[in-house]
Amino acid sequence: MSLKIIDENIYLNNSVISKKAYNEQDVVEVVSITPEYINDFYNLKNQDICNNIEVYCDVDNYSLNLFKENDQTFISKAIEFFDENESMSIESFNELIKNEFSKVSGIDVVADEDSIEDSLNILLSTKLDEMESIKEAHTKIDSAYNELLKKIF
Repeated sequence: MSLKIIDENIYLNNSVISKKAYNEQDVVEVVSITPEYINDFYNLKNQDICNNIEVYCDVDNYSLNLFKENDQTFISKAIEFFDENESMSIESFNELIKNEFSKVSGIDVVADEDSIEDSLNILLSTKLDEMESIKEAHTKIDSAYNELLKKIF
């Protein structure tokens, strides 16, 4: 299994998942992975992913991001909290996350600076171990997210 770049094509296994002219940039973005390739994406391990790549996998209420540089892969998941009543200010939310919840179950947690009053965002991230798949890291992030929800609410 491999994620590779040939010219402007980005391949997952032998299927082109994105075409992008990257004009001498080191980092290539894959904006979206279609549903038929999502399982292949989740099964990738550190050795399957080429250096200097950034992958965005957008789902309805979150986005899963992968970034690999210097043979280290980082996985992060951005999640949105809806606060329709605007019961918490962005500043209070950011301080709460920073002071009380910056690390949950071994996962780094930060408040997203792009939050707006009724939509507060957090980013959970971890480094992918050598033999760990993206799915395993994603499961760890989800567990940390569920733990974070229990602690906050």
